[in-house]
This record gives sequence, structure tokens and C-alpha cells, in this order.
Amino acid sequence: MSKFTLQENSLGQLTIVRPDGQQSGPVHPVLAFPLTAPELGLGLVDEHGKEVMWLPDLTKLDPASSTLLKAHLARREYRPQIKAILRVSTFSTPSVWQVKTETGVCEFLLQSEESIRNLGAGRLLLTHGNGMQFVIEDQAALDNRSKQLLARFMA
Repeated sequence: MSKFTLQENSLGQLTIVRPDGQQSGPVHPVLAFPLTAPELGLGLVDEHGKEVMWLPDLTKLDPASSTLLKAHLARREYRPQIKAILRVSTFSTPSVWQVKTETGVCEFLLQSEESIRNLGAGRLLLTHGNGMQFVIEDQAALDNRSKQLLARFMA
């Protein structure tokens, strides 16, 4: 990987600073495999979606650039983590789910059974009817009631 750093401009946008001091940007980070390999493969794209730089391994970045990049990714790739399933409106779809996340209680619409995606190792991705995604990091860590409600949709 060539030598460069990532910085924020005066508007808080991510920019690439090359060794000669030349800046490129603003750029937006886009993970190639956000769910299965978030540390491997990231494109920095311009405002038109054109790739400016490819980073094959994020662990190779300098610490300051890595911290800044992770902060930008946290805003862009945010998926609330479901800690408990409180209520499901019906056991057929579409159904409204009330869940407890790390930031509080919310409701979302589960359009179909295909809106629940098994990511392996006990992880699930649930997609709201509007496209927002929620994640269950460990099915086994859910309380019994949540597991029972979830089982109705996992058959």
C-alpha cells in the first residue's frame, strides 16, 4: 500500500493526503464485505461513486487514519443490534416487530421471511421494509421469549 494518510477537511469530510501534501477528496468509505469481512477490502469513492483508492487490508493503515476511518464507517455502516424481541404483531408476514436495541426500543416492518438472513455463527441480519438493517450478533444470547418469537420465522 502506498504511503498516505486520511484526514478530515474543515467540513468534517474524509480526505486522502498523499506524501507530497496533495489532498484528494472528499471521499466516502465503502466496505466490500461489510458483514462477513469488514477489515478486508474498502474502496474510497468520490461524490460520484467513482473509486479513488482501494485499500485491501484496513489493519495496515496508520493508527490515526485507522481511527478516523472507523469513525466514518461507524456512521455510514450503522446497524442497530437487537438485544431482545419484545413483540411481533403476527406470525405471518408482513409483521411489525418491537425490539430492544443498544439505543432503546423501536419498531420495524418485516416484509417477508426472506427479510431475515442467516450470516452464520449465530448472527442474523433483519431488514426493515424501508431497507434499514438490524443485526442479532448471537442468537444464543437472546432471552427465551425472544428465541421463541424468532423461531416462528426461522422454520
